[in-house]
Amino acid sequence: MTITRSIALLAAAVFLSACATTHTAKPNRFDQADTNHDGRLSRNEISDFLVTEVFNGRDANKSGQLTKAEWTVPGDEKWNKVFCGADANHDGVVTLEEAKAYGRKIGAGNDFFKSADKNRDGFVSREEVASYYASKEGPVR
Repeated sequence: MTITRSIALLAAAVFLSACATTHTAKPNRFDQADTNHDGRLSRNEISDFLVTEVFNGRDANKSGQLTKAEWTVPGDEKWNKVFCGADANHDGVVTLEEAKAYGRKIGAGNDFFKSADKNRDGFVSREEVASYYASKEGPVR
């Protein structure tokens, strides 16, 4: 499995679990991903949301930058290569903006987007996200 595919699958899993939240006092994940507030998600909004979730989860010291140690999985050289690809200015850290740009470049969330966009209009609606998530759930026992 390629690095890009691994990241895309991880990202889709994060997005699916994130979109399963219900309306509460704080905004739900769909609303957080819908940065232009048009009620639908573009490919870039999905990618940026997924990357932001992963980035924030790995930013252990909450510095707004990921070091190689925060980014990589110990003993796994492929993550080192991905880090180098994401570190656009080669300063030894990846900012959220660099991570988002890299996520768009490698197609983070593309598999999810292609599967969820049932009407092929180039956007994923709240209903399409719910339908996609429901199709992945097993039967209730």
